[in-house]
Amino acid sequence: MALNLNYAGNTYLAVTLPPASSYLQTPASLGLVHPAVAHVGQVGEMPDVQLVSVPKQEWEVSEAVRAEILAAFEAVGKVDVQKPKQRAKRGGDEL
Repeated sequence: MALNLNYAGNTYLAVTLPPASSYLQTPASLGLVHPAVAHVGQVGEMPDVQLVSVPKQEWEVSEAVRAEILAAFEAVGKVDVQKPKQRAKRGGDEL
């Protein structure tokens, strides 16, 4: 199931959980790690990679707020800030 993402209103973080993480059993509880964060869902078929969102107005307030949010999740696992990707439309003559 594809996730409905709103990059205009949110910043998304992919959190890769270690094998022993308690969050693997209850990934929705990642939304409790920081008050500005909401759990979005699993990334693809990878149960150890979870997506969380932060409202843009929270994320862009200050470097200190971003650092606080990132530090909270780095204590949980590896964190990657997601960037929207523009899909390229292929022409009929490309192979």
